[in-house]
Amino acid sequence: MLRVAASVLLLLLTCAAGAEAQVNIETLRGARGTSGSARIAMAGDLGNVDAVHGDGAGHLTLTRESGTLLAVLKGAAGFLGGKRFANSGVLHLRYTFTRWDRIHPEGFVQGDYARSRRLDARTLAGVGGRWGLRRGEGLALAVGSALIWERERLDLRADDPHPTRTSEARLSTYLNLQAGGGGGTSLSATAYYQPALPAMDDARFLGTMELKARVLGPLTQTTVLDFRVDTGPPLGVKRTDAKVTAAFGVSFGP
Repeated sequence: MLRVAASVLLLLLTCAAGAEAQVNIETLRGARGTSGSARIAMAGDLGNVDAVHGDGAGHLTLTRESGTLLAVLKGAAGFLGGKRFANSGVLHLRYTFTRWDRIHPEGFVQGDYARSRRLDARTLAGVGGRWGLRRGEGLALAVGSALIWERERLDLRADDPHPTRTSEARLSTYLNLQAGGGGGTSLSATAYYQPALPAMDDARFLGTMELKARVLGPLTQTTVLDFRVDTGPPLGVKRTDAKVTAAFGVSFGP
């Protein structure tokens, strides 16, 4: 079953992948109680090119009968020849009402920045809902939709006609598929589609695939593939990019 689910997840990510905006939180939803994790990845090149870059992420989830409070913090930095060439950060807070079995209303706020995409700062707030379509042994499927209001401040090139400050509404719709988990290994893929309103041709796509394996006790190894598409990026920023991260970390909770 895990092999079939992995094939479906790869197809999902290839067909629906893409953009920036909202952080992926589907793998962080847990059982009732308190849970959390922290992980870090470091890499470097020495010789002709001296470069060091690293990623870190952590989350805390508080789940009660009435709802779930989730906090996520992510960051990355890179140095080339002793000078910083890339950095990014995300802080995401979300509350999900879980009194009903299948339908879960939720609200969230987020702040983030990404130097590689010329994004100096972004703040957003959203409300929406999540629907669990299927949850069985070893396989779960869910969809969600939210209305987002976001504000951005960009560091643009002098010849870029794109406005340096934007404020707009977006629709965020996603599909999540998860497999495994019983034997300590889990696979999850989430695809987001986020068009602007009413200019639907200004759209972002975000695809994330995460493979997580428990190594020993609370120690885990996680490999994450992120793929982004932005139909209207600033000058000097590519419409698509992909990133693979392999990290070790610790986790606790149910």
